[in-house]
Amino acid sequence: MKTNLAIAALCSLALAGCAKNNIAAERPIPVSVQTVEAYSGQDVKRFSAVIQPYEQVDLSFRVGGYVQSIAQTRSIDGRARAIQDGDKIGRGAVLARLNSSDYDARVQQAKAAVSETETLLAKAELDRNRSTKLFQSQSLTRPEYDNAMSNYEATSARLQSARARLTETTVSAGDTLLRAPFSGTILKRNISTGSLAAPGMTAFVIADTSAVKAVFGVPDRLIPGMKLGNTLTLRTEALSDRELRGRITRVSAAADPKSRVFEVEVSIPNREEQLKTGMVAALVIEDKSPEIGSPVIPISAIVGSARQPGGYAVFFAAHESSGLVARLRDVQLGRTLGNLVVIKSGLTPGDQVITTGAGLLRDGDRVQVLMSKAIPTEQR
Repeated sequence: MKTNLAIAALCSLALAGCAKNNIAAERPIPVSVQTVEAYSGQDVKRFSAVIQPYEQVDLSFRVGGYVQSIAQTRSIDGRARAIQDGDKIGRGAVLARLNSSDYDARVQQAKAAVSETETLLAKAELDRNRSTKLFQSQSLTRPEYDNAMSNYEATSARLQSARARLTETTVSAGDTLLRAPFSGTILKRNISTGSLAAPGMTAFVIADTSAVKAVFGVPDRLIPGMKLGNTLTLRTEALSDRELRGRITRVSAAADPKSRVFEVEVSIPNREEQLKTGMVAALVIEDKSPEIGSPVIPISAIVGSARQPGGYAVFFAAHESSGLVARLRDVQLGRTLGNLVVIKSGLTPGDQVITTGAGLLRDGDRVQVLMSKAIPTEQR
């Protein structure tokens, strides 16, 4: 809209200049001429992306208790120390353990209850079998038989409950150990030996950084070019001498409601783990313009049309018998590209259009070319 207003203002000035005098200038008017060329530029979009781990998880205990110990490693001076941020851990490694004395006691109680109930069930089974035989020989009354059967079934149910309790307490005792679900790097440790860990409280944050993700947002116009599997090039200040390549592994299905951009994720191999979580990477995406091949001219060359009210025109230098003459030609404008305007119709590449001095001309004025050059057709 602003560009159209600027073009309209230039055209108004040009028409005002034409209305001053209807007498052709006796001396040639000095002008600058440019050769129209086909647009060959591309819009280059630059984005910033934040490096994130390929996989990250917050680890917490399922049960509460005091931290008894934390996994140890060797520091650079050879002394043993607790693992901390930046340390590497293997899959299944025990990161920390809680004081399990209470849980172990519950396991022992549950085992004892199971053992006792198994003994009672064995006795109830003998009573059931004996009662069945006596009842069949009519040596036992019905109420006595029913009582033996009920006792067996109740004891069997108690044993199932005792075994379930043993399983529950055994799992709880096992939950006093916190293990790494995969090999990775510790990003954060939130517990210390002797501290109280509540169930669900984040004790460690670990990440798999053997590969990383660069996440950035793009406008909807670029989404059609963001195909899964496409390769993009990135650079970081920390590794300025290296060009990083990654593949698009995710494109969000909906735009962010606030920024109105779509999140794109690029996965990058990081075997040497030189890329760290939180680093900022720069991406350059070339957006091929649909106007490539179309003639373009500077905005300064546009004047108002003498034939079509509200239309646009340009002056071009024509070689006639009287010399070099300015001739007006109507044009149809397209999209603006920086300080250039796409011409939909009226001009072709190779035409000579008058740029500087166009606002002072009338159709048929003699002109003198002071400068002639090609129109730059790459806008970066």
